[in-house]
Amino acid sequence: MAKLVAQAILPVSLRAQQSADGDSRRFFRTDVDGDSHRRQRGRQRRQCAFHRQRALPLPAQTGLSVLLGSLLLLCACADSLPPENIKPVVAIVGAKLIDGSAAAPVEDSVIVIEGTRIRAAGPRSHTAVPKGGEIVDGIGKTVIPGLVDVHVHYFGDRAEMERALRAQLYFGVTTVRSIGADADEHLAAIKDLRAGKIPGPRIYTAGRGLTHPEGHPMARRPAGPGEAREQVRELAAQDVDFIKVWVDSINGTLPKITPEVRAAIVEEAGKHNIPVVAHIADQEDAYQLGELGVNDFLHTVRDKLPLDEKFIEFAKSRKISFAPTLSVLQRNWYFAENPAALKDPEIRFGMNAESLAVIEKPEVRRQRLDNPDLARLKEKLASAQRSVKQMSQAGITLLLGSDSGAGEVSSGWGTHNEMVLMVEAGLSPLEVIQIATRRGAERVSSQEPEFGVIRAGRIADLLLLDADPLEDIANTRKINRVMQAGQWRNRQELLK
Repeated sequence: MAKLVAQAILPVSLRAQQSADGDSRRFFRTDVDGDSHRRQRGRQRRQCAFHRQRALPLPAQTGLSVLLGSLLLLCACADSLPPENIKPVVAIVGAKLIDGSAAAPVEDSVIVIEGTRIRAAGPRSHTAVPKGGEIVDGIGKTVIPGLVDVHVHYFGDRAEMERALRAQLYFGVTTVRSIGADADEHLAAIKDLRAGKIPGPRIYTAGRGLTHPEGHPMARRPAGPGEAREQVRELAAQDVDFIKVWVDSINGTLPKITPEVRAAIVEEAGKHNIPVVAHIADQEDAYQLGELGVNDFLHTVRDKLPLDEKFIEFAKSRKISFAPTLSVLQRNWYFAENPAALKDPEIRFGMNAESLAVIEKPEVRRQRLDNPDLARLKEKLASAQRSVKQMSQAGITLLLGSDSGAGEVSSGWGTHNEMVLMVEAGLSPLEVIQIATRRGAERVSSQEPEFGVIRAGRIADLLLLDADPLEDIANTRKINRVMQAGQWRNRQELLK
């Protein structure tokens, strides 16, 4: 009998211990979701109370009958398993909500997450806090959607790529577009990421992009239109999400891919329903590609500034977007002037290993600080920032693309740095947050995106911040927690 009583009591004791544990990660077991545990415990308490109410008035019960009744009661309360279809519920209460849309921020909000999706989000006065589940105190904090970076790269071996993916997620970058440098090893890692085998953000890829035969070394180099079409078909067979084409002479140092080859790439990609993304710098190339139907540009027009009204109307009429990648211009001097930043373990973790080894050399720092072209390089950034402000004011769509992974732009950190540079260009923090969330989601999604805004029915990708980014956009780095598809990520584990 004692053995039976012990067996009946044990599951209840374990549940009591689990319930007393304040660590919310207990709710994210892969076998049974946490909300079902909570609801089941509630049913057990109600059932136990009901049985007790019926048992007390019976005067004829003996000690043995009470023991047997208790044993049966414990078994009844402990044996039933939680239903598999009940999802964990999290409620963030009292935080300032910046939902990524054009809506005004909500100062005192309630955000309810059920399973992987947002059940409700709005003012506390109109949004009920569910009973049970995990309640997160958001008072004094701000919630924004997970960040979307539409221009990232991965270099090095698979281990280095996986580290960069973890760095991005650590920084709250929950969606990325890897645009043009993914070799077969990287594509294999992306496959494993999508299968949930390794941690990282939601990812879109262009495989390896295309350029002139003497162009960018990382890209495919078709000799003519026919070979370009064949390479697009190869990329389609790899199930890429985009086709990347480099159309840039790099200040006259490289030949540009010809208009005929560009046209063949765009036409063949259209046959496979794959959007084309173009790296551009010159206005004439933007016009030619825009006429072909390309409306997704990386970097900005740099040869004819300020933009004239004709080009502005052209870009707006074709719904062209630009991801300025200001950080890649700033990298020429940033760490030389801010060597303390290289001691930041978060920045170091996401830095390309080869680039980190170079910029840590004292002679490289001196060379960059003494560069006679430094003033000209800084003016290039200032010019690009003026163009960003002009496009914003004119209503041209802007996206956030950090070019992280390329050179000294650290993965994850680069996304936040790009936001800082856009605010320095004259955009408001609220607009930059929208650019870094909803607008990026709209661009990478072939349909209405299921992420990028904090709204009922959308996937629960969000950042809980300890400070208000509307007061200082750099506060997006003051991350308290990161939620990806309804689950809190262990940020410290990601840095290992």
